[in-house]
Amino acid sequence: MRRRIFFKGFTLVELIGVVVILGLIALVALPPILNSIRKTQGNISDASQKILYSAAEVYVSENINSYPRVDGSVYCITIGSLVSNNLLPTKVYDAVTGEEIGQDNIVEVSVNQGQYSYNLNNNCVEQSQSFLIQILLAKYSEGATNGLVKDATNENLYYFKGNNDEVNNNYLWYGGHQWRVIEFNTVDNSLLLISQQPLTSIQPASAVWTSQSMYEDSYINKWLNNYFYNSLDSSTQNNILENTFNVGIYNNISEVTTVQKVGLLNYDQYVRAGLQGSYLDINDYWWIGNTYDADYIYYVFEGFLHGSSTSDAHGVRPVIKINNIRVTEGEGTFNNSYKTDYKSTSTSNVQVGEYINVPYDGTDGACGSDKLCTFRVVSKDSDSVKVVLNGMLNSKEVYGANTFTANASNNPIYSKMVNFGNNISNNYRYAQNKTFYIGMYEYAPANGISYETIKNKELGLSIGLPVIGEMFSGNDIDLSTSSSKTFVDVNTIENSTISTSYWTLNRADNSGYVTIINSNGDTGKLAGAESSGVRPVIYLKTSLNFTGGYGTAQNPYTLT
Repeated sequence: MRRRIFFKGFTLVELIGVVVILGLIALVALPPILNSIRKTQGNISDASQKILYSAAEVYVSENINSYPRVDGSVYCITIGSLVSNNLLPTKVYDAVTGEEIGQDNIVEVSVNQGQYSYNLNNNCVEQSQSFLIQILLAKYSEGATNGLVKDATNENLYYFKGNNDEVNNNYLWYGGHQWRVIEFNTVDNSLLLISQQPLTSIQPASAVWTSQSMYEDSYINKWLNNYFYNSLDSSTQNNILENTFNVGIYNNISEVTTVQKVGLLNYDQYVRAGLQGSYLDINDYWWIGNTYDADYIYYVFEGFLHGSSTSDAHGVRPVIKINNIRVTEGEGTFNNSYKTDYKSTSTSNVQVGEYINVPYDGTDGACGSDKLCTFRVVSKDSDSVKVVLNGMLNSKEVYGANTFTANASNNPIYSKMVNFGNNISNNYRYAQNKTFYIGMYEYAPANGISYETIKNKELGLSIGLPVIGEMFSGNDIDLSTSSSKTFVDVNTIENSTISTSYWTLNRADNSGYVTIINSNGDTGKLAGAESSGVRPVIYLKTSLNFTGGYGTAQNPYTLT
């Protein structure tokens, strides 16, 4: 016979009593348990540490050249930095204890030959470095109408307005170029930058763009997003954000838009900055991104906005949007820009745009009494670095009746260039021939022509001149610098006032004229029998170590 067992149910009072007793037990027992876990796991559990380390590795790999290092390749990264960069959720909890991990905790990351090692080290202290937006914001005065101004319709947007006396602390040396900060946003922590110098001079398009596809197919857009963007170091590329550029007609700029990594300043931004005489006015000719009408594209003409044909070749000033960066030094001034802590160590890892002082053995005074020629990096390949003199030789020269052919030595200017090159030691110069593009860049054709047309003819040379469409084939050296020009330091330019133009390697037409770069930032043409400035282009060897310098115009790298 099966026995039945009956259980008597608990009363509500009894159940409450059991819960209270269990709660008291937990209150007494849990702290020792957690303390035991902490002693076993450390202040933060192993599982949580792995998550933090993984986020820190991603952050360092993306900011290897811009994030501050303490010593060599040791990085101190707060949990707050990882949170603000969306690598961790807004609040971080320990996987074992469930307690929130304080955002002032620091992950110390050491990078050695691509290998990462980690440590939670709250004694790891960054160098005296701050995020650029926070530095700029600290200088903001409430209600300012010049200098740094808060946007009237977006309280998170700040922009610069006024002349160079009113806007004198927004210079940034970054990625091999000097930039001006145009604006920044405190929500997405982004900065909009424009290059201080025009970096090349080209005709912008075959026809005035009236649609997104026409703009994206334009020569100037391809130069910006192919040639220029690809010239940048990968760490700089990784920090550039896609941005919407308004490239419509000037009175309705958003009529045509494009999403790109690199673009041009638009009409409204130039007006907002203060037009002629503003900090964006460099008294040179340079393109902006908007059309004037069906026949013309807008450009800045000695500070004024004006329409220009697509057959004209004006200066190009790239505009990029970047994530907020930490800066290591500088005051944001013209001669002391804000800088990150990145420094190249040799010609093998030098960045395009950086400056190098190269010893000069000649006695002709071509590079001054210090016998150091300052060059700027144009491009790099597997075994050499292409550099252009940051200025001109100390005398104007006749180009020659014939433009460059296979018999380059027949040109008077070539012998001048060779003499200069021979006065640079073979310890530094890569003396084998390299390809120079010597095709014609037609002067003022019916419609604009691509800067790439010059590639239809090439010549092997060990030393040459600037080539149209390459970096620094424009008025980046501020030819014939005067008090009205503001975008270079005259003390950094070799023989800055020797000429108001310089020769390129490209013909302007088929009747003996050569393409030149003018002091207004345009290309022009000059008969080969006339004289103009000479700006040599040479190649340096790779693996040349730098012994000092920062790579800027004021403080170029020095060679061993």
